[in-house]
Order: sequence, then C-alpha cells, then structure tokens
Amino acid sequence: MPITPDQCVNYEINLLMCPCTSDSCTFRGICCECIRASVAAGEKTVCMTDGVKRDPETMSLKDQASSDCVSKALNLQTCACKSDSCDRQGICCNCVRAHFTVDGTGRVACMR
Repeated sequence: MPITPDQCVNYEINLLMCPCTSDSCTFRGICCECIRASVAAGEKTVCMTDGVKRDPETMSLKDQASSDCVSKALNLQTCACKSDSCDRQGICCNCVRAHFTVDGTGRVACMR
C-alpha cells in the first residue's frame, strides 16, 4: 500500500525541496513512492531532470530530516545503492536531499 503524506515523517521538509515541478503529482513530497513508481516504469532519472534547480536556502534541510521512515524495509528491496558506508540506504528522501544540487546537475545515487 502506498505511503500517504500523513505517514511520511519528512513530508513537509520534502515539499520544500522537491525537485518535481508538477504540483499535481501524486507522489510530490513522498520520495520513496516517486522513486518506486519511476523504477517500475523503467525510468532512470526519476524527478531529478536536468535543469531543475534547487533553492539554496533548502540545503540545510538535511539536518532537520528524520531517518524514521515507515517504508524503509520496502525501500531497501528496490534500493540500488551498493555503498557499504551509506547511511541513507532505504531512506529515499534523505538520498534526494543529499544529491539534489543547487545548480540542477545532481542525481540520486541509485538512479545513476
């Protein structure tokens, strides 16, 4: 069953820096659902399309985010990150926050 905004502990923070440009997107602000849907559709770049720039004021949001993700176990089933030292595995929104750059050139590591 998909995660809803009220179940996502980082939803409000995610909305502040979501790289999705569609306000009508069902998954806007729910990174794990967005990534799972994109992977299922065979996409490689998810919402991190070239040219989407991040507001520099959102760069500090990573320090406010929680790692208590209700769908971590499910996310780990599709997480392609192979880094043994990555503490973001299975916590998609933290990965997006870490890789989404101000100039729009960054990519979520698992989608490279």
